[in-house]
Amino acid sequence: MTLSKKKKKRTYDKTTTLAHFSFSREYEPLIKDLYAKACQGSKYLWSEIQSPESLRNNDELRKEFFSAANRGMMSAQEKIISILENENEIEPQKMLLFRGVIDAIAWQILGKQLAFARRFFKSTVQPSLYNSNFKSVVSVANSILNESPNSVVLISDLTSFIQVGDLLLCKPDEGITIAEVKDGAINKKICNFVESYLQSPCPRSLVNFIRTEGEQTAKQLQRVIRQADRMAHISSILNDGHGIDPDTNQPVNIPEPFYPVQNWDLKLNRLLQESESKGWAIDTVDNCLFLGAYSKDEMLATGHVAFNLWFDAMGGTPECPRARLIDCMLDPLALPIFSRNIHDNYKFDLLFGRKQVCIGICVELFLDELKKNGFSIRLATNKECGHVENSGVKPYKHKGKAIFIGNGKTETILMDGIFLRIIFHGQTPISIAKTIFDSQDDLK
Repeated sequence: MTLSKKKKKRTYDKTTTLAHFSFSREYEPLIKDLYAKACQGSKYLWSEIQSPESLRNNDELRKEFFSAANRGMMSAQEKIISILENENEIEPQKMLLFRGVIDAIAWQILGKQLAFARRFFKSTVQPSLYNSNFKSVVSVANSILNESPNSVVLISDLTSFIQVGDLLLCKPDEGITIAEVKDGAINKKICNFVESYLQSPCPRSLVNFIRTEGEQTAKQLQRVIRQADRMAHISSILNDGHGIDPDTNQPVNIPEPFYPVQNWDLKLNRLLQESESKGWAIDTVDNCLFLGAYSKDEMLATGHVAFNLWFDAMGGTPECPRARLIDCMLDPLALPIFSRNIHDNYKFDLLFGRKQVCIGICVELFLDELKKNGFSIRLATNKECGHVENSGVKPYKHKGKAIFIGNGKTETILMDGIFLRIIFHGQTPISIAKTIFDSQDDLK
């Protein structure tokens, strides 16, 4: 099951865990404007689209739709760049919101596919936009847009998770590509050498280049080659669905068939609406995913305590995954609130403190539901767990033990990534488990 970055565990306290958090409301008008540009540039055409098939079969409408959407995305990025260029320092909250808007654009380009997004993420901190080659990248992006105004040219450093290449390009009828911007005399010299070397590999020329240019240039050369390998890997995954990860040397396969996954966003919408009248609303999904929505001042202040007490009474333990929905703005691989299928008003209520959603997954009940749906569950032996961990993978441990899940054909170890999908991508627990095994069976 898919992986996510291992997070530092916090001590559970029912009075502080999941406590209410929100962004400053002074940013709300700006973020609403950026959201409309980034996610609703084609809104004036929505009434003309009866179904996805009607859009696909109407060349003129499809062209105008994507052109309008892409121009909206680029106008949002342009406005953010203008603000960054005119302010000496950006408040951390404001920068998180900016990244959330740009992430929403990136997720649209990638079709909200976490399997693709993970290829771009290397678990490092995004560079400061004031200490990188940001201006050069912006200049190149503008040049590309001048030549191809209906394209999306996304600046990687503005996102939370794209850490391969400087630009993510999406041109009409050409698909997705990645571009690196050469900046500085040494980098240009290195990139020119790498291009020449890849066309005609010569060990002697490589040795001579390193001897001539010195140790620092040699280290930079290694970084450029690693980046080139990663870009080639991503391109292979995006175009063919398979490749070799240059960082782990492990094969990566993303199945071609589309697997629909059930989503709990409609239930979330209903809970948020219910909470407006009485201040709170709770429900479960697949008997193991617990949701609590809170509105009104008194419940915003204490709703997390009520949720923790309820969740604990239903079998939740301190080790069980818990999160606030707004935490998606802090996790690079989570869908930002802008990308969730909930009412626009609720998105901004959640961001700016008028609503709160608490989420918990009871692992014991999750395993019980898997058994009811025909899956086998067994504890991993110490030897099996050690073998998995030695490969660089950190399995999720329940009561100190790693867990294998099987469907009679395939067996896989439980990873944190499935909880990321459930909590921050809105996928229902049993549906995503079935989808993971279906895709693995098809690959075999």
